[in-house]
Amino acid sequence: PFLMHPSAPRWIAIGDVHGCVHALDALLEAIAPTANDHLVFLGDLIDQGTDSREVLERIVELRQHCPVTLIQGNHEEMMLAAREEEPALRYWEMCGGVATLNSYRYGGKLSDIPASHWALVESCLPYLETDDVIFTHAHYQADLSMNEQPGYELRWALFEPAKLQSHISGKRVIVGHTEQPDSEVCDLGFATCIDTACYKYGWLTALDVGSNQVWQASRW
Repeated sequence: PFLMHPSAPRWIAIGDVHGCVHALDALLEAIAPTANDHLVFLGDLIDQGTDSREVLERIVELRQHCPVTLIQGNHEEMMLAAREEEPALRYWEMCGGVATLNSYRYGGKLSDIPASHWALVESCLPYLETDDVIFTHAHYQADLSMNEQPGYELRWALFEPAKLQSHISGKRVIVGHTEQPDSEVCDLGFATCIDTACYKYGWLTALDVGSNQVWQASRW
């Protein structure tokens, strides 16, 4: 269902889905990715919204049709940590994990999440760097190469335009994580944030990093 006519390859970033499967379906229909395109999900696929299970299922299916890279967000980090100890599970539940568990069944437990979905979350990368662009979830330290970046910076730090500087590589950095209060893409040229608060009042945003074409859909 995601394959259309052949076209030039595109690199397309998709912001924080947060369990909003209807928005994701609308974006995929509009983007119509081909086998040549590479989709990069910037993390926080899960939690908050009501349909995290369905979101992960869509991505399992999507990977059969085109290249897909998943970046680990702070919510994926919390989900994986929830398997290790009870306090981490409770913390994740308070941060939106209950909605994810309930998407498997009401009152769901970790054991209700299938192995294929755990494997999908485990496959998330801390960042993806191409010849021209860097994709990560939250932020970066401008003076450090990407393989030296602290995990907190990549997954938890906030995108604050007044404090940002161009990355040492000179490459454009694409992030999510920091909800934009006006639900508009924040594009500084050298860095771009596309978390436009889908699960609340805004949109799920996708960005073609080559052409700067933007697609947006609400959670409805």
